Amino acid sequence: MRDDDYEQLVTRRKHCHACNGMINPSEVDGGRFDSAQIGPWSRWQGNLSAPLMVVGQDWGDEGYFRKGEGWDRAINPTNRTLTKLLESIGIFIGPPIPGSSPNRLFFTNAVLCLKKEGGLQGRVQRDWFKNCSYFLRRQIEIVAPRVVAALGDHAFRAVRDAFGLGPKSLADAVADVEGDVLLRSTRLFAVYHCGVRVLNTHRPLEVQLKDWARIGKALRADPSSYSAG
Repeated sequence: MRDDDYEQLVTRRKHCHACNGMINPSEVDGGRFDSAQIGPWSRWQGNLSAPLMVVGQDWGDEGYFRKGEGWDRAINPTNRTLTKLLESIGIFIGPPIPGSSPNRLFFTNAVLCLKKEGGLQGRVQRDWFKNCSYFLRRQIEIVAPRVVAALGDHAFRAVRDAFGLGPKSLADAVADVEGDVLLRSTRLFAVYHCGVRVLNTHRPLEVQLKDWARIGKALRADPSSYSAG
């Protein structure tokens, strides 16, 4: 049932053209680099039974997608830092290289299609998050992880909006050790983005490690759903 629901959601994503200034991965070079996952980041970690789902803002642009042939790049500084943060709570995954990483978690983005230009740091539009809200909520409902970790303010607000929750500042959310209830057994935790700019200007790694400690605690509270191995 879970696999079928996910397959139907992926099919719907492949046919979505709601956003101006974006291109669906299914349209890049005739879809040759698209996959059976909801988005490119889920190719790295796409476990539908994952205890932890990580939600990023957006994945990148068309050029980055084409250059990596639909895969993220191991040299991406954000990916390297994310793996360190996960290791700090006892979860070890490999780099985003086909066949090299244990499929333990679920990674996705609040915006699933690709910017047409602008690279990884290209500006995003509010409507893009709104148009993807259905996809974001359905992924969380299908996977039903114990914890959803939202990377940065845009991703955090997108998850809250998808579940009809009121406004909450990122700073207050990161300081919240309990998180917000999304589903009966799923809680939302906010963390700062782990890209180079935020690490250097807003939230250094040593502080982010402390932010992630509460996520590890929430996962360990239910050992049956947590397998770091």
